[in-house]
Amino acid sequence: MKAKGTKQKIIEEAIELFYEYGFTKASTRQLVGKVGMTSSAIYNHFSNKEEILFNIIKGAGDKVLAVLYQTIEKYTDPLVCLRQMIAAMLYLFSDGGMRKEIAIFIDELYQLPEDLRELCNRQHREIFTLFRNKIRELDEMGKINPVDHTVAAFGVLGAMLWVYHWFRDNGRLPMKDISDELTRLLFDGLMRREPMTAF
Repeated sequence: MKAKGTKQKIIEEAIELFYEYGFTKASTRQLVGKVGMTSSAIYNHFSNKEEILFNIIKGAGDKVLAVLYQTIEKYTDPLVCLRQMIAAMLYLFSDGGMRKEIAIFIDELYQLPEDLRELCNRQHREIFTLFRNKIRELDEMGKINPVDHTVAAFGVLGAMLWVYHWFRDNGRLPMKDISDELTRLLFDGLMRREPMTAF
């Protein structure tokens, strides 16, 4: 239990450092100072800095996937489910700690060695597939305009994932409002529909 607690403390401090400075610029010396132990003690738990990064990225991916699967299980209506999947992911961004993990999950993946990067890429693909499958389901039910499912899924994810770059806890809009606005934009489009004219 003590070893697990120490490992978690290392990960938590590494999240703060990697988020603030980026993986490359964050040093082991800084991590040692934050955790309050020697570098050799840290490397009793992790073989190198890349393994710490892998644990952060994979942990973030596990949390995102857990939230998405819980949402899919809870909502049987595909339209409601897709809305809730978007809201659930955006809610994760509104949590300060989780927002940092997701930022690292997205921005620092390329820093991993190829074998570890591929394990995390599988999580990225799984998240993408969950959204594409839900869009395909809506299409098969005739509930959406004709659209390429892959393009639509990337569009939805792209719109959501940029939120973590600019969202601020003390900003003008709370995450709930941002979620509602973004979902409305994704589902209804930007342009005003002109009323039908009578002939």
